[in-house]
Amino acid sequence: MRVFRPYVDWRMSSRVLDDRRLRKQRMEAKQVIMAILRKMGLIRDVRRGWFNHPIVLMYYNYGRPYLRDFIDYFNACVEEWKRRGMRGSISLSDIEHLTLGVVSAEDHPLTHVHEVEYQQVLILKDPGHYLRAFRREEVLEVFEIEPVLISGVNNWIFKNGGPMNPR
Repeated sequence: MRVFRPYVDWRMSSRVLDDRRLRKQRMEAKQVIMAILRKMGLIRDVRRGWFNHPIVLMYYNYGRPYLRDFIDYFNACVEEWKRRGMRGSISLSDIEHLTLGVVSAEDHPLTHVHEVEYQQVLILKDPGHYLRAFRREEVLEVFEIEPVLISGVNNWIFKNGGPMNPR
């Protein structure tokens, strides 16, 4: 499961993503939302996949989920997909009724460190796109600071010794 949120702002995040990642974000975001609803007991089926994924846990927030924020991110990705003239529909219409009664935590779980680490991951995945998509000062910050391990965001870089060889 990969979520790419290089900005706290949902629309900025969705607009900067390349087509490949944006297409997947719509599906991945819905999977996170459904995993949160399952953890809350609002979806009762046998599926337990992703329950303990770091991104699910981050947005689940110990039972007071940042659900509104994540639904808004999902919607921004869907809107951006359509804005680019792409076809293929995905929505939350099948589970929307379940989300209405959830008391969502205000705000979001992201910090500036999250933004920078997401930007680093995206640059590593597709430098041709992201070195142009991010502002010059953002790219410089990515390369000037020491990477910070954030489980579920960039742990694959640390685990594999990635192209930048972080400690």
